[in-house]
Amino acid sequence: MKKNYYFTRKNFIALAIALFYSICILVSGACIEGSHTIVGSRNVINKIATVLKVPAIEASIAGYVGLLLLACYVSVFAAAVIYIRRYAIENHIKTYALKPMLSYIGVFLGCGAFSVGVTILLINPKSIENIGVTMQFLGYALMIGTLIFLALAIVVLAVAMLVINLIFIDKPFRFFGKDDLDIVEEEEDYEHIDVSSSFDQDPYDAGYGAGGYGAPASAGGGVAGEGGYAASSGASSASSVSSAAGAAGGFGGGALSAMHSTEELGDRERVFPALSAMDMHYNFTVRQTRETVDISLPELCRQFRNYLAKEEGLYFDTETIRIFVSAFAASQFMILEGLSGTGKSSLPRYFAKFTGGKLLFMPVQATWRDKSSILGFFNEFSKTYTETDFLLHLYHANYHPDQIHIFVLDEMNISRVEYYFADLLSVLEYPKPDWKLRLLQIPYGFVPPERIPDGNIQIMPNCYFVGTANKDDSTFSIADKVYDRAITLDFDYRNQPFKVTDEVSRISLSSSKLQQLYDEAIADQKNCLTAADREKLDELSAFVYEQFDIAFGNRIMTQIEKLVPTYIACGGTKEEVLDFMFAQKVLVKLEGRFEEYVKGALNQLLQLLAKTYGPGVFKRSEKTIRGFIRKL
Repeated sequence: MKKNYYFTRKNFIALAIALFYSICILVSGACIEGSHTIVGSRNVINKIATVLKVPAIEASIAGYVGLLLLACYVSVFAAAVIYIRRYAIENHIKTYALKPMLSYIGVFLGCGAFSVGVTILLINPKSIENIGVTMQFLGYALMIGTLIFLALAIVVLAVAMLVINLIFIDKPFRFFGKDDLDIVEEEEDYEHIDVSSSFDQDPYDAGYGAGGYGAPASAGGGVAGEGGYAASSGASSASSVSSAAGAAGGFGGGALSAMHSTEELGDRERVFPALSAMDMHYNFTVRQTRETVDISLPELCRQFRNYLAKEEGLYFDTETIRIFVSAFAASQFMILEGLSGTGKSSLPRYFAKFTGGKLLFMPVQATWRDKSSILGFFNEFSKTYTETDFLLHLYHANYHPDQIHIFVLDEMNISRVEYYFADLLSVLEYPKPDWKLRLLQIPYGFVPPERIPDGNIQIMPNCYFVGTANKDDSTFSIADKVYDRAITLDFDYRNQPFKVTDEVSRISLSSSKLQQLYDEAIADQKNCLTAADREKLDELSAFVYEQFDIAFGNRIMTQIEKLVPTYIACGGTKEEVLDFMFAQKVLVKLEGRFEEYVKGALNQLLQLLAKTYGPGVFKRSEKTIRGFIRKL
């Protein structure tokens, strides 16, 4: 059910002040009235009026009715102004725009005309003199009441300031978000700090709110694993975020200039409804350990391949499974590309299902342009953070650091990968403790969700990212810098079915157990690169750089040093994985090269591979090179 934000604590405070002002006017009028029929002449307010040389005016019944109406309509006017202002805010209208300003003026004139009109109607006889005396009485009552109200307000504020500062006398002083009193920018008006502007803004100022926590995954466009937490429909899925962003382009594409306080921003349950609900669900407690099976890497590959064939009807060759399983040891990011219908999307989906992990399946949209498409953004209109499925799963991984989380970006090159995924790719280059993505700048006084205390969300080591890519005219080419950071696996043909006679079942594999298997494989010296292996790679690297101007960089070597022992531990050979890496990291960059010298250099490269590793050993690379030669 939608909350009614017309009834806020700030509004009730304003109404209480208006009511107190009305009472001051009413009491002042009764005290200075000349006949003193209600309050005796020996009162403080009457003495103040005498000092101010206010004449004693005997008010008739009409005067007292007018005084009562004046007091009442002061409160009515305040209530009407508050309502109009909240209505403007809820409907995304600037509170100082023409329509609200005309409404304020209309309410003021209406209240004044009604109270004065009724008073004049009650005056008997209706002479100019009687009307003037009554209006003079009301004017003096308003003046004295205003002075009394201001005097009492000053006293109350002084006492409140004294009490509050005595209570917090040992606490550091902060003033509207400044952490240090010594750091003062005198030119800045601290009473009008735009708290909401400290959040990252969506470049298109989409006017959509965030979805609820725990809604069906299908409503938001995401596919959650068992026990999944998917954002609700609306703008919670990244596709809706991008659509909303594009649709709202007419707002100028910039942050709005309206100023807001922390109180107007609301609490974290309103700004981050889904993340806050997850905090409550887990009672702010991280689930540290997870039940896991004791298994080796070769057995993991064998069981997973058999499971795919027997339970899901999907058939993959052993080398593909070994590369897929071992690739995450070298990079948290993998690209699966090739023909449609070859199982690119199914492989990571069923790996999550097989190991008891959590899956997010997210179709990429052509409108994705920056990180807000996957991480969400602060919505200036609704004063909420638009929470995407991607963000919710990253947050869930923080509560379950021992559960494998796989993020599948389907058809990721339907938009520019280096645009919307750039921040995450850069972060994954850092040491794991520094895998943090900036969501927002936390304003003073705002309490964020538990797992983003500093406005950054931690990318946990249990998060693995897989992108599927098609090669056709409807997609963008993927930049070399994206390929360099990923392990890329091609799907160029359908595999032949095979029969499985063994019993198969899903297992429970924790993230820590999988990482332990990787670490043990990398630490096994007999599977690591030797000095002779590095010499051979250096020879290939020098030839490729000299002939094709393609660098065999440090990043690629680091990936090779991690992938080679892990792949061997999965049951493969060193030559197979080196062949795979050379083809995917180096030869792929020759696609589209049609210079005259290329054909001769490719033939020389074939001879060098045969001389260095033996004829037919680098099967994948030799096949790729011969394909390039045929095109030339």
